[in-house]
Amino acid sequence: MSTRIIGIDLAVTAAHQAIVLDPARSQYLGPPRKFRARPQELARLWAWAQQDAPEPVSVVVVCEATGMAWYPVCCYFQRMGAQVFRVHGGKTRALRQVLQRHAGSDRIDCRALAQLYTVAQERLEPWPGVTGDQLALQRACREAYGWRQDEVARRNRITAYDQWAWGGLHCLIPKEAQDWMRQQWYDPWQVQAAGEAALSTAWTAAAPELPADVAWIPAWLARAAELIAVYGTPEQVGYADLQARITRELTWCAQAQQAQAELQRTLIRPLYRRLYPECHLESIYGIGIDSAAIYMAFIQDITRFPSLKRFRSWCGMIPGSHQSGTFQANHRPLTQAGPNLVKATLYLNANVARQWDVQLAALYYRQMVQYGKHHTQAVCACASHLASRIYTVLTEHRPYELRDLTQRPITLQESRRMCLTKYQVPEEVRQRTRVRARQARAAQRTERRFQP
Repeated sequence: MSTRIIGIDLAVTAAHQAIVLDPARSQYLGPPRKFRARPQELARLWAWAQQDAPEPVSVVVVCEATGMAWYPVCCYFQRMGAQVFRVHGGKTRALRQVLQRHAGSDRIDCRALAQLYTVAQERLEPWPGVTGDQLALQRACREAYGWRQDEVARRNRITAYDQWAWGGLHCLIPKEAQDWMRQQWYDPWQVQAAGEAALSTAWTAAAPELPADVAWIPAWLARAAELIAVYGTPEQVGYADLQARITRELTWCAQAQQAQAELQRTLIRPLYRRLYPECHLESIYGIGIDSAAIYMAFIQDITRFPSLKRFRSWCGMIPGSHQSGTFQANHRPLTQAGPNLVKATLYLNANVARQWDVQLAALYYRQMVQYGKHHTQAVCACASHLASRIYTVLTEHRPYELRDLTQRPITLQESRRMCLTKYQVPEEVRQRTRVRARQARAAQRTERRFQP
């Protein structure tokens, strides 16, 4: 059976461009044609791919992931029996540099997409086809992530206000009292006028369920006195307006938390349970139902990754490589391929898993103590191994089993005890490997090199 390749350069609002390649003769079946995702035009493109064929034709469709313009095109051709590949735009750009280094157009891109299948078929992943529910799960996960990102951005903005107006609150006021202070006592003049006794009484009444610890209030009053001496008058900063602005930000953060929790409860978790009832990802310590839903929303079908290496490469939590002759580059940065939400979830899950899984705890300990990596680098190494566990659990359709370093099955309590006793990173190592400490040592080395 012969093969015909349709290379499609998609557009969001304009017409798409397509060309048909006959790889047996290394010829195109004419110049590129424009079309839109309408039944008649898609049918004409399908007929074009099969014209003048002496035998039944196997059609391959290669297109980029441009917005959601790819979805109706991929659905139609997959329903017609074609093998569909959805590729990253970076692959197209790289091949276009070979075909036409100093030119770029939709006509060149559709040719590059058609040629991509002939030169790198083993590096392409077939589109598995998705349902509306799978797309809804992915959209819901992205929406929940957006709520969280917006909340983090607003919290960072509040922290910036605190740094400017109060010289920072994280070392001055307990975390549980910071929002209360921002909403009620943000004006230093008001704080100084109230005095220590009134502030202690107000905090105890505001949080009766918390221990009556008010030892931090004198330091708060001292900072208020410093700010009064610096600014002179409240109008110099506008504390009343600043407090109102921060109150609005805190109200929005509370609404964002509520919306995210409601989305997870009413949509994400029910959809995940219905679509993947036999999924064993939650058996991996560090991965909960919300994280498992994120992984499955983007993985969809694990069989589209033919090997563990391809899956780890898709996750983007592995370092790049560069070798030439006898030279081998070390300490390369992560490739950061794949969806950002998957990478962020892998990092958060790995930071929890390394506290319970003794194998990941040993890996984290080795990265920190023996190799001198800082915390983020060590957790990224754990995230790469966590991706391997995810792939194995999904391909073998069985729960994850905790094992020690000799591959002996152990209980969760045994694993946790070994994490705390054998692989606890000393505090002096953490101090030494922190990014700021490493930067300070590098600056000192540079200064010594240029000193007379």
